[in-house]
Amino acid sequence: MTQEAENPITAELVKANVTEAMLQKIKQDYLPLKINGIADTDGYKQVHEARMTCVKLRTTTEKICKKGREEAVRIQKEWLAKEKEVVNQIQEVELHLKTQEDAIDAEKEAIKIRQERLLKLPGRKAQMTGLDEYLGPLTDEMIMRHDDAQWNEVIVIAQGRKLAAQQKVIDDAKALAEMNLMADRENALYKIAGATMQIRYGKKTFNKGIVTITEDEVRTLENEAWNIRFAEITNAPGATQKPPEMNYSFHHSDKPVIPDLQKVISDEEKLFNYACAIENIPVPIVKTEASKLVLQSAREHIEKALNILR
Repeated sequence: MTQEAENPITAELVKANVTEAMLQKIKQDYLPLKINGIADTDGYKQVHEARMTCVKLRTTTEKICKKGREEAVRIQKEWLAKEKEVVNQIQEVELHLKTQEDAIDAEKEAIKIRQERLLKLPGRKAQMTGLDEYLGPLTDEMIMRHDDAQWNEVIVIAQGRKLAAQQKVIDDAKALAEMNLMADRENALYKIAGATMQIRYGKKTFNKGIVTITEDEVRTLENEAWNIRFAEITNAPGATQKPPEMNYSFHHSDKPVIPDLQKVISDEEKLFNYACAIENIPVPIVKTEASKLVLQSAREHIEKALNILR
């Protein structure tokens, strides 16, 4: 009883006769109760009265504890409010002090980083050698703003740009060389074709694109062709043979002396001349749509053939 009185919650329950002795008594008295069938009215009455006693004891306990909890909640809220009030005031001062510390710590860290990057500056400048035009203008301060990972990325990107530029120069040079070689070769083939046309048909000029062959150029080309082809055919490098005197006549009334160019010109030149001959065949004029479609298809195939021959 003394221990129960020492606990304020237990003391309140004791005032309403909710004691440990009472709890033990209802267990001892009421748990053995049983109703022996529907005809046992006395047993039913005893059980009902016992249950009502328990209901009263339980509701009394709930009211006392609820009232005690309300007071406890009120006190808890007061504690929480006071805690918040005091902590807020302390944190205001604490935040001010932390801001002061953080500023100094940040300054120390910045000085440390700057010293480290100053030591790395000569090495980074050395990495920039040959990459200036791909990096853009960079001051010492701009270089030192980068950490190691960022700076490595800058260098890698610049090196990639340099390699791409160098490769473009190489590719452009190759393309230009190939273009010039093809132009020279095509021009030479045009001239040989022109010479062939002049010798065979007595025409004074042969136009193909911007190329024009004159009578003097025909003679020069034929002499060069004879010298070069004779050396190739006889497998005697450097050997030459003067071509026979030819009477070049460009009048339709005369019969020109025609050298056997099939023995002089290469297979590639023969194919090109053949393409020129095909290209000069007049295109017929057709009227029906079906004929136009056939002609268009034929021309497409001819163009493909011409590209192959050339």
